[in-house]
Amino acid sequence: MNDEQSPPLAELTRRPPRLWQSILVLARADLAAIWRSWLCRGFLIVSALLTVLTLKGMQADQAVASHMLEVVYTTYIIIWMHAVIFIAGGALSHEQDCLMDAILSRGVTRGEYIGAKLVARSFAIMVMFVGVLLPASFWAMRQDKLVRTDSGYVAAHSWGAEVEPWDAQKLFAGAQGTVLKVTVEESDRVNAGDVLVQLDDRELFDELETRRRAEEGAVTAVEQTTRDHEESIRAVSGAESAVERARRALRGKEVMSRIEGADREADLREAERRLQNARNEVEDKKAAIASAKNALELARSWVRDARVKLGHSTITAPISGYVTEAPAEVGQYVIRGTHLVTIAPLYEYQLRVAVNKFGDFQRMEEGLKTFIKIQKTEFEGTVHRIGATTRAQGDGAKKNFVIVRFNSGGKLGLLGLGADVRIVMPPKEEESTMAGALLDTVTGRSKDDTETKTASVTTPWMLLGLSKVVGCTLLLIALSMLAAVLTRNALIAILGVTGIWHISTLIFDFVGLPELSYFEMVRTMDKVLAGVASVRDELTAIAWLFGIAGAFASLTVAVFISRDPPK
Repeated sequence: MNDEQSPPLAELTRRPPRLWQSILVLARADLAAIWRSWLCRGFLIVSALLTVLTLKGMQADQAVASHMLEVVYTTYIIIWMHAVIFIAGGALSHEQDCLMDAILSRGVTRGEYIGAKLVARSFAIMVMFVGVLLPASFWAMRQDKLVRTDSGYVAAHSWGAEVEPWDAQKLFAGAQGTVLKVTVEESDRVNAGDVLVQLDDRELFDELETRRRAEEGAVTAVEQTTRDHEESIRAVSGAESAVERARRALRGKEVMSRIEGADREADLREAERRLQNARNEVEDKKAAIASAKNALELARSWVRDARVKLGHSTITAPISGYVTEAPAEVGQYVIRGTHLVTIAPLYEYQLRVAVNKFGDFQRMEEGLKTFIKIQKTEFEGTVHRIGATTRAQGDGAKKNFVIVRFNSGGKLGLLGLGADVRIVMPPKEEESTMAGALLDTVTGRSKDDTETKTASVTTPWMLLGLSKVVGCTLLLIALSMLAAVLTRNALIAILGVTGIWHISTLIFDFVGLPELSYFEMVRTMDKVLAGVASVRDELTAIAWLFGIAGAFASLTVAVFISRDPPK
């Protein structure tokens, strides 16, 4: 009867928890203690706040993501690793009084206890680090797309610029007349040489015929005056012969009678007078030839003008493009200079981009590369001209502007659409400060380091940089807890690991692993984030960090198990 009422043996036997279950229970308890610690809370709040403020401040200065994340990551390596040493080094200080009793009572084993401590401290610090750095990294990369381009330079950003035709050519009437035909309408596409407008050319033909007849008359006049000039030259020759004969007849006047001599002298004077008249006539004919030639040139210019006017009666497209204006109407009488058609080049556009910040406008240069986004399609262009005056925008405010030219690459229908424009500019010249110079010295950056300043941060390279921070963190956690186990004093362990961390550059150089020193990681962080470092070298360094951290953690467990805790 008693046997029937007694509980089964399985219920009386309590099965001890498994190793990982014990570690999990102890880790949860330690995590709760960490969360209640104001040291950990303060570290999380201060680090997150300073990270956000740093990123926001650098965003206001249009810093690129590689520079933003470099500053944040190096800050965690140089400064916040000390908080890791404090949190991990003080892991055993709270349980020193009761730890011996717990182990002697078989409540926990040494391995379970130290394993739980390693897991809890590592998990808590990783959550605090990664929980701040990972969102900050993606936020910086997202903001990077708003202030820079793939070519790596910061950019002035302008929204809502309207697409306008580039260098639209207005065609005017070259002659007066009535419009007979208009072959195009607004927005029509035309090719070079296409007929656009036809004027009534009948009057022009009549004018051309009149001018041609006048030209023929002028040619005849030139020919006639030339013949007259030649005849006057022959008359001069005849008059000169007559003068010579009269002079020969006068040579023997001593033997002549007085009357005969007087007659021959009179003949000579008459011959000389006729010679002079003939010479005067030659000059007159010569002047007449010049006058006739001038009249011929004038007549020919009139003919050319008439032909030009006749040619202007047919207005053709000088370039391939599309019609933006076509005010001409059939039956309209136009005079010379009347606007008939406007044609914009095919696939060539411009944007009048407002520059919101005067500092950005001062850095503008002609030829700067631009990226234009129109309804999810991106085009490349250049700054063609910088405005000398301000223009009123849609909100009424006057702003500086630049003219951006771009080619649509065969796409039509962009005219009048809104566009987002990023103008690529060199990085701003930063003012030299003591803090900035110190940071540049530590990180190895310089003003000439354009390769790392101009590269975009990608997710794989960002994760590599973050992995180096995580590797340093795990290494310091394991080293700090090993020091706490060896020294059995939290303060000595914290100070000792802090000193080792600061001389780690010499230590790693001595063992032949200089890339693992925090100084080297800080110096090369910009190259890692910029993607210009060696992937193999970076993965090797990360593997060493995690491997050394694992070795220190295993050594911590082994040393703690082999030694009795303090009584």
